[in-house]
Amino acid sequence: MQKKRCLIITSDAGFGHRSAALSVSKALEVLYPNQVEILVTNPIQETDTPTVMKRMISEVVEGALTLMLQKIIANAIWDFRPDVILNTNEMFNTPIGKALHDVSVKVPAFTVVTDLADVHALWFPPEPDRFYIANEWVKVKALESGVADEKIVISGIPVSPDFALNQVEKQALRGSLGLDPQRLTVLFVGSNRVSNLQDYLQTLEYFPTPVQAVVIAGGNDELYKSLIGRHYDFPLEVRNFEKNVPQWMMASDVLVTKAGGLIISEGLAAGLPILLIDYLPGQEEGNVRYLLSHQAGALVQNEGEFRAMLRYWLEGDGSRLRQVARASAQIGHPEAALKVAKDLWDAMQQQAEVKLLPSKAGGYFGLMAKP
Repeated sequence: MQKKRCLIITSDAGFGHRSAALSVSKALEVLYPNQVEILVTNPIQETDTPTVMKRMISEVVEGALTLMLQKIIANAIWDFRPDVILNTNEMFNTPIGKALHDVSVKVPAFTVVTDLADVHALWFPPEPDRFYIANEWVKVKALESGVADEKIVISGIPVSPDFALNQVEKQALRGSLGLDPQRLTVLFVGSNRVSNLQDYLQTLEYFPTPVQAVVIAGGNDELYKSLIGRHYDFPLEVRNFEKNVPQWMMASDVLVTKAGGLIISEGLAAGLPILLIDYLPGQEEGNVRYLLSHQAGALVQNEGEFRAMLRYWLEGDGSRLRQVARASAQIGHPEAALKVAKDLWDAMQQQAEVKLLPSKAGGYFGLMAKP
């Protein structure tokens, strides 16, 4: 059987776009092994992309930039001959639609919206055939932007399919990771933007509940080096970059991090109470509102509030912590990547056999359905 082809167009402006793309790619590989050929590409970073474009990643896509992206995407379509296209960055929606129109291609094009709450209208042009979104909050924005209801699917932001597929009892998972199965496990996830994580970590010293901590520095080399070999009165596991984040999350009881959409989506997928210790004003404020309004976590302003909130959750029999964990799981979408992958597979199955024909204009090539 000839393999189906899925073209996933993404970007590297932040972690969320590419992470969603790779999560869906992995889900396709898990669900349909050896049946789908997948190309994940960033048109801005292609080697033949003009240097000026690489300096314009954060700019609004319009005019000459749109045209250049159109041509690059059209070439990708010509070279790869996809049965379906998935996009995970808002500024590629219009160029994809225009490229498909100009080369007379009949290929379904879907978009995954990687924002959790405050969503820019750029995500919702008329071109995509379907939009996969995080929640009802984003659906309101999509409808306000003129997207038809039948084009909208609330899937959650795609995270690793391991969150849905590799369900292991928490204590057993801790043991396999070298952690104490019985201790309260607090996972800290940092980045180069989180500078005070170590101060929050230190507040766990002499905590009334037996505790252990895991720190994933997320590329913050200074944080990683400062913690290696550091002694606390509780067990500490330190990693810099970690590919197996889902396992560490599913082994933990609490997630401590900043208010990025991706890391929050992963924490919710794992059903973790989330303690936010940082956020970007404007960009991440909606993520904070979404988490707090669903009582799936808390925002703390300093180390004293952090320690007090953790103690509050754990008072008595720990029922408050379990309640927050349930609230987190209720709005988490561990199956999101699998949902998108299944829909992509259905679209590829339904797609007519196509062949390539040279276009008469502009050096483009057209994908035309066989009669």
